[in-house]
Amino acid sequence: MSDRLILQQTQLNCECDSLRTQLAAAEQTVHELSQKCQQLETQISVDNSGIPTPGRSSVAQTSTETRSQPEQPTGNLDHHFTSRILRPTFLLRPSTRALNRSAMSSAWELWGDDTDIELLESNVCLNSDAYVSLANAFFDRRWPYLPVIHRKTFFDQHLSPFLANTAITNSGMGSLSNFMVNIVCAIASTEKSTQHTGDRDHRLFFRQAIKDMHLVMGSENFECIQCLLLLCMYGHNEPQSVNMWYTTGLALNLAIGIDIHRKESISGQDTKSAEMFKRVFWSAYVMNCSMAINMGRPLGIQESDISMPLPLQLTDSQLDESILSPRVEETLIPHVADTSTFIHIIDLRRINAAVYTTFHSIGSTSTEAAELDRLRSEYFVKLNQWIITAPRYMQTLSTFQSTEWFQIAFHHAVLALYRPSRAIPMPSQDDLQICAESAIGLISSYSSLYARNRIKYTFVAIHSLFMAAVTMLYSLRAFAPLRRELTKPVIQTNILTFLTLFRGICDGRAVGEKCCNIIERLGNSILSLFENENQADSNIDTEFQTWFGLQTHTFHSQGSELGSEIYPHPTSPQFPDVQVDMPWADLFTQGIDVGTADVWSVLF
Repeated sequence: MSDRLILQQTQLNCECDSLRTQLAAAEQTVHELSQKCQQLETQISVDNSGIPTPGRSSVAQTSTETRSQPEQPTGNLDHHFTSRILRPTFLLRPSTRALNRSAMSSAWELWGDDTDIELLESNVCLNSDAYVSLANAFFDRRWPYLPVIHRKTFFDQHLSPFLANTAITNSGMGSLSNFMVNIVCAIASTEKSTQHTGDRDHRLFFRQAIKDMHLVMGSENFECIQCLLLLCMYGHNEPQSVNMWYTTGLALNLAIGIDIHRKESISGQDTKSAEMFKRVFWSAYVMNCSMAINMGRPLGIQESDISMPLPLQLTDSQLDESILSPRVEETLIPHVADTSTFIHIIDLRRINAAVYTTFHSIGSTSTEAAELDRLRSEYFVKLNQWIITAPRYMQTLSTFQSTEWFQIAFHHAVLALYRPSRAIPMPSQDDLQICAESAIGLISSYSSLYARNRIKYTFVAIHSLFMAAVTMLYSLRAFAPLRRELTKPVIQTNILTFLTLFRGICDGRAVGEKCCNIIERLGNSILSLFENENQADSNIDTEFQTWFGLQTHTFHSQGSELGSEIYPHPTSPQFPDVQVDMPWADLFTQGIDVGTADVWSVLF
């Protein structure tokens, strides 16, 4: 019995070793399979090779390609994509406040310390009618500006399955439908408050949408571009919730990556597919151009690199009919449901891009004054033709289809053309007169929209309104005859109108009060000149130049080697032959480093 016990204990030890070996092997197999699974997910998320071949699933294609790829990192790159997209557009770190910030537009000063309003985790609980109402509001109010999705396709492939609860969690299309529906409702909630939604429900929809961001980054490229552009549309209202610069650039680069900037990409396509390719590319162009100019950064694509034709002036219903009847003719009379507004916006952005390249681009070469005057006159003629040919609509729910909005866009473009720039840093009397008139025209158009409750908060609207106010006050400060022409009561009324618009449109946001404080301070300094024409406030003059991005490129007479010994008096021969107040003399005499001066933009 004793021998048998000893022998059996030896056998038990052998089995334990064997089991430990098997367990270790199983754990190694699980680890290897987990790595391969993560590699497949990573490859799907970063695969930008275009739309997969019909009949071949994305996963199968990725699996084949992965076999020949080197070992990939095990981290989930979807999270990195998402975290960058969801960063603030304007972010000021404490360490940058003391540095040369001339490379930043004035938007950083207004929104740089603005943080997103945190909400407690909550689910949106609406009935089907509320979702349909919000979707219709999106297509009626925001779609005319950027027609990135097709109405019937959205309702059939995304909203209907979402409402019928047929969106399967493990299905890519089903989860993408969750994102599409929630982000569309988030955008619509910023435009329309219904009995079902509150003022902050757009944030709740947005939080629901971004839960599926990793699936957006893993979707096919064309759908991914559409989703990114929808995010940017939401970012117009909440710039600190979406990194607009990164996201617009990503959308445009994905579009270029699948060659929809070239007309060859629509060869052989049916009318509906070809038109959606056009709409999505030009939407990416419009969004990227607007943000680049607004932030003083390079354009994402040059005009000479684009061969994709403009979209046809068709409605979504006509695109559906084109499947049965390929020969679809454009409508001559603009309709609220067609792309007439979008096409006209594209034309404006192309002019904006040309003006930016000529007058504001940091890499622009010096041009003769006569040539600059010729180009500016040419662009001014184009802008006047643009506003004359702007479409007119009998009835529309979209602010972007109103006469006032086209007037606002026109005045913004004129201000960008005549304001201080790298090419022409010192405006003439005529330039200042035009800037003042456009700024006042912009105020009038915004006031008209606000009086009818047709203007909603977007950061580009607030920024452009702010810079128009600064430009008007700058013109009054620099050109004394203009002050006498408008009179003090008129200027007071214009300033009060600006303040009313800021507070009304911002609806309690901190940025509205910040803009009001700045304009009120600058306005009071201008009004004080009526009592004392010779009064000079160097701090105010410096602040004007700071908003224009030019102040840091002037030489200061105090504590500088290039002080009063080199420029002893403002009557230097270098002083331009324009009537300006004495506080501007130091700026014009000492000069501006045109090669490195920054720009600000009022385009949106």
